[in-house]
Amino acid sequence: MSSDTIHLTGGIDVGNGYVKGMILNTDTDVRDRIDLPSAIVATPRQSPKVPIEDDEAVQVMDDAEQDFYNRLDASLSSPLVSDSDRRIFGRSALSVRGSVFSEFEVHDGHASKADQQLSKILVLGVFAAKALRDYVREHGSLPDHELRVEVRAGLALPISEFVGRRYGYASEYIGSQGSAVHLVTIKNFNTPVSVRLEFVDVQVVAEGASAQYAITEKGEPLANALLTDLRSREQGILPDITGADLVAAQNTVGVDVGEGTVNFPVFTAGRFNAEAASTLDMGYGTILENALDRQDEADLRFTSRKQLADFLQTKPTALQRGRHQRAHRLVEPDVKHLVEQIRRAFDETLSQSGESTEVVYVYGGGSGPIKDELYPELIKTAGDVPVLYLDARYSRHLNREGLFLAARAAEEAAKNADSDDTSSRKSRKRASV
Repeated sequence: MSSDTIHLTGGIDVGNGYVKGMILNTDTDVRDRIDLPSAIVATPRQSPKVPIEDDEAVQVMDDAEQDFYNRLDASLSSPLVSDSDRRIFGRSALSVRGSVFSEFEVHDGHASKADQQLSKILVLGVFAAKALRDYVREHGSLPDHELRVEVRAGLALPISEFVGRRYGYASEYIGSQGSAVHLVTIKNFNTPVSVRLEFVDVQVVAEGASAQYAITEKGEPLANALLTDLRSREQGILPDITGADLVAAQNTVGVDVGEGTVNFPVFTAGRFNAEAASTLDMGYGTILENALDRQDEADLRFTSRKQLADFLQTKPTALQRGRHQRAHRLVEPDVKHLVEQIRRAFDETLSQSGESTEVVYVYGGGSGPIKDELYPELIKTAGDVPVLYLDARYSRHLNREGLFLAARAAEEAAKNADSDDTSSRKSRKRASV
């Protein structure tokens, strides 16, 4: 690649409900945090009805309220995507008419996330959006040429898929000997912009395990913050435990509640234990799907699970309050069933991990809405093993943090290997003189 290549390193947690990402431009040291619904719409129109004026690009990229990732409009040409249809991403996809809406399947027997095209589209889209956003912020205008981007990525798969699919999933992005090229044409503006992505490294980590990596790698500051937050909400919890104690724990179990799955990562003697870890193929999104089938009873008209999830997670206005209450009542009947399934799977995981378990962490975007029902059941099942139920407002980002750490660690390892190789060549050259 040429010297004007943009270099991006990112951790992208493509959840069944939301994409949480952290991408660093290693040329400029500019870091973006990304949060958008895992949803797109495909539309037959090849361009927006009213594209944004080119001279508004700087304002659009700088405006946090507009959030370019949640209004990305692009087509893709890639071996990972079966067509080059124009697609609208994120929150903007929740309110587009006359188009084909796509979200992850969460019903029983749903296809592997590794096989669902949507996961690849979302990953390619956010990296392309980051590249264009950084170019505009640095140069003050849209590019008049194709952007070339070199990507290092940390991605996740549910534990059940990670075990057998991690190498194949990574190689799909990289291609044979790094030959795969992914072209994303961003169409938000009057002038379309082409972004060429080439992946030089992809680290695939088990969902939930990456969150534990984040807790461990960030050390005592994060651990102390977790304890402070927990104690601010629950007086007297773990009075004699310090952040250092949490960081030192080598035997842990996680309960990562997502929208389509609940993952139970197990660490034994500080290492991920794939034999004891497991995945429950249902999650908070399963509740939402079931609720949609009954929404006529509550006089509600949501067209997708994502619309319902987004509505439930947004503070209602005075005019929305009645609908908001009806929506909450709509999902209640299925919560008890999900909690019982999680409790059973958790009990089995504890049995597999043995009596050495020191602490249980509960996290994930789906953990918040069911906390009142789930937390008491987990405490009862865990016995004298402490259960730390983290606030979903930040714990939903832990997998993202861990994936970013994995990508950065691989980047540093590659640099060190290059440095060692260079030193070795110089030594051989001196020896031959």
